[in-house]
Amino acid sequence: MLATWVMGSEPPLIELERVGRRYVKKGAPVVALRDVSVRFHAGEFVCISGPSGAGKSTLMHILGCLDTPDSGSYRFAGREVQALGADALAWLRRRAFGFVFQNYNLLESATARENVELPAVYAGLAPGVRRARALELLAELGLERRVNHRPSMLSGGEQQRVAIARAMMNGGRVILADEPTGSLDSKSGEEALRLLERLAAEGHAVILISHNPDVAARAHRRVALLDGRIEADSGPPARLPGVTAFRQGSNAAEMAAIGGLGRLLDRLRTGVASLRANLLRVRRIYAALTTFSMLLGVWVVVTMLSIAAGVYADTLTTMGQLGTNRMQVEPRSRDGERSVDLTLQDAYAIAEQVPNAERVMPLLGQKLTARYGEKSQLVSVEGYIEITAAGASRYAPRLERGRFITPRNNDNIDQVGVIGRAVKDALFSVEADPVGQYIVLDNLPFLVQGLLDGEQSHIGAPGWLGRRQGRFIMVPFRAAAALLLGTDAPQALEITVRDPLKMAATAQAVRELLIRRHGGEGFLISYSSARVEQMGRDRMNLWLGLGSIGLIALLAGGLGVMAIMLMAVSERTREIGMRMAVGARRRDIAQQFVIEAVALAAAGGVLGLLVSLASNPVAQSFGIPTAFSPWILLAALACSAGTGLAFGIAPARRASRLDPVAALAARR
Repeated sequence: MLATWVMGSEPPLIELERVGRRYVKKGAPVVALRDVSVRFHAGEFVCISGPSGAGKSTLMHILGCLDTPDSGSYRFAGREVQALGADALAWLRRRAFGFVFQNYNLLESATARENVELPAVYAGLAPGVRRARALELLAELGLERRVNHRPSMLSGGEQQRVAIARAMMNGGRVILADEPTGSLDSKSGEEALRLLERLAAEGHAVILISHNPDVAARAHRRVALLDGRIEADSGPPARLPGVTAFRQGSNAAEMAAIGGLGRLLDRLRTGVASLRANLLRVRRIYAALTTFSMLLGVWVVVTMLSIAAGVYADTLTTMGQLGTNRMQVEPRSRDGERSVDLTLQDAYAIAEQVPNAERVMPLLGQKLTARYGEKSQLVSVEGYIEITAAGASRYAPRLERGRFITPRNNDNIDQVGVIGRAVKDALFSVEADPVGQYIVLDNLPFLVQGLLDGEQSHIGAPGWLGRRQGRFIMVPFRAAAALLLGTDAPQALEITVRDPLKMAATAQAVRELLIRRHGGEGFLISYSSARVEQMGRDRMNLWLGLGSIGLIALLAGGLGVMAIMLMAVSERTREIGMRMAVGARRRDIAQQFVIEAVALAAAGGVLGLLVSLASNPVAQSFGIPTAFSPWILLAALACSAGTGLAFGIAPARRASRLDPVAALAARR
């Protein structure tokens, strides 16, 4: 029945009018509550009793906004609760209600302080504020020496005090306790009851469920349920402290909260802490399997990409040796237009203004007779200068002995030269060392300062003269122009490009530059387009083939993450229900599981990178070319985190959509 009196002029904190609740259990309809009308005021200490199946737990869940009635009205502080959405109900739970469960429902992997802080985490309180508040509450309850102990290290009474401190964390206008002494010995039960009595005296509305008549006798008011109806209600005492005695300073709404970026960072910290607590401490096998699945996927991805990069790098080297990474510009009459006169300044302009041009070599050469002593030989004399946008070139030819032509040799117009193997054989005896000797070119002495490698003497030399199997002499370009040939106008420009696949675009850029400089197109640009196109096709096929293998491995790792996270949701159903009871919104639960999935996947990605780097020498020992670049490493980390995000969404949605009442009733 409904009590018809009101305590003075104070409105009730909770009002239920003709509330009904029905649900289906094992296919059969069950009426849990029938026309329940009751009011509760701040400062009351109420015991709800009744036999099993009377509707006590259902009433408790409705009072705590974990469940909603099918009919009737529920008003809290004068506001209709049924009109609130899921997030608003979560807000009300964390601001106004505190739950004390029979089996405590503490996080086994968290310390006493971390358990007490949990409602404040979802309320958005700053870490320092909530830590201080939790320590204060634990000290008030005599647990100042147990703040860093986990539940398994606490007695039953201590765990119940931690649960009460958690219920008080955000203020707890209403404390809902389900059989709070049922799992305790007599001494611990007495301590828990004294704490609840004290909370009622301080202005909290304390509503507990108990079958114990001794517990019911301690309450200010007793409400008996039978078959979903209120069978008896003793009514509250005549005088209660009322809301004026309530400790407003403990209300979370008046405590410092964080917002914006700070709240986001706190969410990340909370998610990682939950990962550490729930998986690394308690469910290590889940964490290990999740991490290993991503490790394997990332290892395959990185290995495949590094092999593709290595093969491509080897192909570039081979193409460079074959000249496929080079183009040549020659003066040529076109459509009645006279040929242009190329200049050394054209070479500098191309090196500076064409992005893909790695180096430019003006080709200047002529056949001359070289003499040493009584011997002479007709050779190709080539003026050498290498123009780059910045830094030294990687194309300098290998020497058998001596040193190559330097920029200073060009600046000083030094009379020095580097000879090929054929010139050495023609002018010097087998045992003679030509380095340091003078040969005569056009009646001028030139010091031999280097001998090119016999097998690779043409590598790095200008393509049109340098492939004469070493029958040439290279001298500084300026010395050749001033002393031997009488002109510094290049006969052609040879351009080495960085990326052969951009050869056509580079050729167009060179063409436009030279037209601007000379006012006409009296020149010809040539390169091996067929080889470049084939190289592009081969590169694409290589990336597609090896990338597909890596993608399949990554997808397998992602499926492993999803499967293991779904198992974790099943294992942690009661934990999820408890988090919802203390005020977690659906998106809070979803964020937590997504962060856990991403963090585990990223950890697997880092380990996969390390394994890939460690296995790189093994692959190379079998002749498999590999090459790492920063983009591969960054892409692997991004892929692992992205995979964790993509495959963590399904477990996160499943966790967030759990019914809090059903979750709390789960066996685990």
